[in-house]
Amino acid sequence: MDTWSLVVRHKRIKAIPKRTVESRKGSYLLKVAGYSLYEGIGAGSCISSPVFTIGRYNWIIDYYPDGDTTGAEHFALFIIVPTSNVKDLAVKYNFTVLAHDGKSSSNNEYPTEIVTNIHEHPKYYLKKKTLEASKFLKGDSFRIRFTIEIIKEGPLEKTMHYSRDDEVTASNLSLVSLLETGEGADVSFIVGEDIIHAHKYILAARSPVFKAQFFGPMEGKKKGSIEVKDMDASIFEAMLHFIYSDSESLPVFDEVEGNRPATVALAQHLLVAADMYGLERLKRVCEKKLYEFLDVDNLATTLALAVQHYCSDLKDACMHFVKAPYVLGAVALAEEFEHMITIYPTFFKELRQLNTAAEPY
Repeated sequence: MDTWSLVVRHKRIKAIPKRTVESRKGSYLLKVAGYSLYEGIGAGSCISSPVFTIGRYNWIIDYYPDGDTTGAEHFALFIIVPTSNVKDLAVKYNFTVLAHDGKSSSNNEYPTEIVTNIHEHPKYYLKKKTLEASKFLKGDSFRIRFTIEIIKEGPLEKTMHYSRDDEVTASNLSLVSLLETGEGADVSFIVGEDIIHAHKYILAARSPVFKAQFFGPMEGKKKGSIEVKDMDASIFEAMLHFIYSDSESLPVFDEVEGNRPATVALAQHLLVAADMYGLERLKRVCEKKLYEFLDVDNLATTLALAVQHYCSDLKDACMHFVKAPYVLGAVALAEEFEHMITIYPTFFKELRQLNTAAEPY
């Protein structure tokens, strides 16, 4: 039987693996242990569940022990989709208080609710006196089953506007065939176990780093092939494909289409390569791809990358995404969060400044 892993003020109390339900309908069992311990936490203060997945969407349940408003005689439960890239999603919710034998009846099953605007978070209220006098509170704990069914899906769209939008015009000149055939190549790169042939003038025309390497003060001091360290051959080849084609449509992304983690990892590695060789347009392509796929699972690594490689727009997007308390609580559970803090030690200071300047959430 699953127990709810509580996150109080973004500190981990217990941990369980994130649950994933592959179908478009699934259930999540919430067990609140130590019911009386949370009395007095204060109206409007919530405890967030870990992220769980139903369909291809992440969800969080926020539990308000003293209600969401001052003087409330009930506690509140909100269901939230912790991402801003959802639009036109209609969802059917069902909420059932379970007896400790796992059984339910019509007396403790709440009416099914259909929400057509996913950003209108479903809210459930239960009077404290009713729960405390019932058979459902036993051993200072109670359990609730949430059933979530996705009944309509539309296109995904970020609610924030990404400011860098194709401000550099792409060239119509494609030289990919030269890269593929190696015809006229005059430089070779050793990348891992692979040898990749290319053309100095084409690389130098697109990359200031290659230009300095081939025609700057170091020209002629290195003979033979050039060894590329700390980069996979597939990433180097994808970078060269961009240089030769100057197109945002990179085949390497098509190869991982539908695989969210692989797409994010690819965009992250390509961004590092683009920054290394001064390819600002490719860097922006990768920033936009990471923004498109930003979620609680990859936010820590993406934010660390944005800070390390001076991606100001991507960093701002991450900070706006994480400023919601339920998102921060989920992100703080990620293994990468501690590493992100070492890269970005002023994270909490800047987050407080952002929340202070913003309107109340």
